[in-house]
Amino acid sequence: MSAHRGRHNYRAIKSILETPIMDDHKWGKLPNIPADMIFLDLEDSVAPNLKEQARDRVVRSLTEKAFDGEKLLLPRVNHLSTPWGESDVEALAVAKPDVVAYPKIRSAACVDEVLDAFRAHGADPDIFAIIETAESVLNVREIAAHPSVIGLMSGPADISLDAGIELYEPSGEINRIFLVTKSLTVLAGAAYGLAVTDIAYAENIRDFEEIRRRVENSRRMGFTTMTTFYPPHVDIINDVFSPGEEELAKASAVVDTYEKALAEGKAAALTGSGTPVLVHEYEKALALLGR
Repeated sequence: MSAHRGRHNYRAIKSILETPIMDDHKWGKLPNIPADMIFLDLEDSVAPNLKEQARDRVVRSLTEKAFDGEKLLLPRVNHLSTPWGESDVEALAVAKPDVVAYPKIRSAACVDEVLDAFRAHGADPDIFAIIETAESVLNVREIAAHPSVIGLMSGPADISLDAGIELYEPSGEINRIFLVTKSLTVLAGAAYGLAVTDIAYAENIRDFEEIRRRVENSRRMGFTTMTTFYPPHVDIINDVFSPGEEELAKASAVVDTYEKALAEGKAAALTGSGTPVLVHEYEKALALLGR
């Protein structure tokens, strides 16, 4: 796995909260919600007649460092093929965003297209690529390899629409085909040192035990981050993606054992019980301690 890219260590982000931009009540609660990053969506969650107002609010949030600069902001523009995409890019470019989420990316050429649009207006953001079409899944490796891409977001709901696939099994579990799409996304992200975020999906978003189970599954799969649009999920996500004391202690012991053996010129690093510590375990422990 390569080192992380971009202006921030996006792989260290645990939780991303999407909130309705034009809902003043929900917007006012954001400072007190412990999400690491706020997803400012100009696409799916904004009605056509409110696009301009929403765009103005996002630009103000970026230029005025909303939430006292304590939260990273991730604006999502509309695709350039829509009536609003060019205007989104032109307006946001003034604010010089660090990172922008771009929807319906189908290939690395789509990344170049949106970057060219931003650069024409004097901005050069990192790109969080949303993998939400069948074509983007098939091309996820080339998308991840693009030097301006810093993260991948898995979008099963849009893939299900694009490919004509049911999102859920009759049991309520997510359709098994999405284990394939998610796996490809995770592996591409890991290969290029990117943040990779899943979405906290369940038929009943208030079933917190089920949400926790699914978030835990996503972490085990290798996702580095989780996105939700329901604020009560944020604490669950942060808890699951934060290593516990026992996990940290074990990682610290692995690092100490390996580095001591290295300093002493030993051919192998062994724990007190004689268990070998391999280099991949050492690197994994370092990454965990770095979160």
